Amino acid sequence: MSDSMGRRRSVDVGGLALALSDENRGHGWGGWEETDCGETRYAEVLIDVRAHTETMVSQDTAHFCFAELDRGTQERLVHSLSSWHFEPHKLPEEEVIACSYILFEALYRIENMRDTVSVPLSSIATFLQHLCQLYRQANTYHNLQHALDVFQAVYFFLVSSGVVPPVTILLEDGRTWRRDRDQSDPLVGLLTDEDLFALCIAAVGHDVGHPGLNNAFMKNAKTPLAVVYDDKSVLEQMHYSLILQIMRHHDLSFLLDRPTNGPLFRQLLLKTVLATDMGVHFDFMADFRALLDGADFPAFKRRVLVCQALIKCADISNPSRPYLVSQHWATALESEWSSQSLLEKHLQLPPSVKPSDSRVGEANGQIWFSKTFARPLFELVAEGIPSLEQFALQTRDNLTLWQTRADELAVASDGPAQGVPGTPLTWPSQAPNDFLTAFPPALPDSFRQPEELSYPLAYHHHHRLASIAPSNSSSSSTPSQYESCESSLPSPTFSPILESATVPLFPSPSISDSPPPRLELSTSRAPSVASTAPSTSATSVFSITNEATAAIRAAYKASVRKKKSFHRSSWNPTAAAVSSLAQAPMPGPGRLSPVSPAGPGNSPMSLSGSGGSQSTGTLTPSPLTPEGGNAATAAQARPTLLKSALVSASS
Repeated sequence: MSDSMGRRRSVDVGGLALALSDENRGHGWGGWEETDCGETRYAEVLIDVRAHTETMVSQDTAHFCFAELDRGTQERLVHSLSSWHFEPHKLPEEEVIACSYILFEALYRIENMRDTVSVPLSSIATFLQHLCQLYRQANTYHNLQHALDVFQAVYFFLVSSGVVPPVTILLEDGRTWRRDRDQSDPLVGLLTDEDLFALCIAAVGHDVGHPGLNNAFMKNAKTPLAVVYDDKSVLEQMHYSLILQIMRHHDLSFLLDRPTNGPLFRQLLLKTVLATDMGVHFDFMADFRALLDGADFPAFKRRVLVCQALIKCADISNPSRPYLVSQHWATALESEWSSQSLLEKHLQLPPSVKPSDSRVGEANGQIWFSKTFARPLFELVAEGIPSLEQFALQTRDNLTLWQTRADELAVASDGPAQGVPGTPLTWPSQAPNDFLTAFPPALPDSFRQPEELSYPLAYHHHHRLASIAPSNSSSSSTPSQYESCESSLPSPTFSPILESATVPLFPSPSISDSPPPRLELSTSRAPSVASTAPSTSATSVFSITNEATAAIRAAYKASVRKKKSFHRSSWNPTAAAVSSLAQAPMPGPGRLSPVSPAGPGNSPMSLSGSGGSQSTGTLTPSPLTPEGGNAATAAQARPTLLKSALVSASS
């Protein structure tokens, strides 16, 4: 590229000027005023996010191997997936992955589906294994079990709409399935086979890398992710980015890069994942209402709205599940909120969530959420997709049950108040320092520095949901702000929590240091970057990133001399600049990765005295666990899963 005088101009000049400037100071070819006011901040943030993302995704996948799923286990999981009473939080991790794979197997029983997407099931298997590694199991709600819960709900909706075969088709060897468009809901019938595949990918990956903190936290803490995504659907854009990276890592990039269909596939995937941000909930409601009222939307937008409707209903499907299942997820989310509240208090940030501090408050929170979000969403979507009316009915029934429970609790709490006002009903599952194991760009820079640590790292995860005695406090009946942790909606006034004079924050050192047992994959598993404990080399981790960004800042400031020009900026290093650049600090040899994952940690989802069960507080017997034994016992009787799933995939 050259100007009228034949002089070459690099297109990088304007882009670099814009990237290395703050407050819109970059003016492309015209140059900008010489200033030392944070010119490199945005570039450094981009480098930081990219480095951590590449480290998180580019792990060794050679260890991923799969074992045969015996017939009895397969039948049990297939029948569980076919029930709306599905409880993935009661499954060991290897069966959670197996269930995700089973749903894709059922999808592939559609005639010509495999030829349409051109993705072998073997690639799906390794994709799911890799995806599993990036879900942070320290989260009590936004974890791998929630991902499967949403995936199963989406597939259940599709089965109800008549566009995919039931999961039980896998119990019939070799049988394929053909869609009868006359028997399917008209709106869902608009989806192509490729749309269905993209929707399933979005469902299972929609919360990958979730730190257990919401978008309001990202904005208030000014995290690197919030800077990169300009405070707009911060977590959802991160989830989408990670999905793309993992797809490319497992030979699925051709779906994204095709000249004609690639951009449409990416757009559908992006818009579907972004719809899970509760901050844009009412925008979706308005668009879907317009669709039902006959708005002349393009065919692609109509398909996008259908996918968004399905994943939104699945993402907040808990109020439409059977009452006891719904109760578990409410408790899990309350625990995650308690952890975030504690971190916000530690960082002196504005509160963005309000955990319930009484049973009455918990019930009123469920009522508020169902009336504000769940019931209107299901009722609206059921107008366009009649097969979803049954779930709208269940949501109304659950709302009635919560209202009855709130009334009973209000009467029972008329006596003297018990408990500590402002103390969360559900114990936090994490101390502030435990969040250091989250995706680093989701944390404020100051908190990521090792010298900022003030809470002991040896926080015991024995104190799980089921181990906390129910609070009888009647101090507050204000509804908790029950919203998805992607939400950026306003929250009511924050209630102080965990006053040290009344509630001990950490267990006594006399408590046994041995953590509860964990159900592990019997094959070797690489440390999860998203869930491992902080490494002892944390100082070197942070210093590497700091040195890299410092070197970039020094090189930029030392080597660039800007000449004002109406048409362009000239960038010419002086002799002094070259000398200064040579002295700029650079990362030392061998420092290739900004993250040093620690070894495999103990599952934070285990309960004290639970024998390794991964339930987070539901006390009812699990239909997924064989009678007469707990999950750990059952796991011993089951071989490691999925290995010979590749046999059927290649046949």
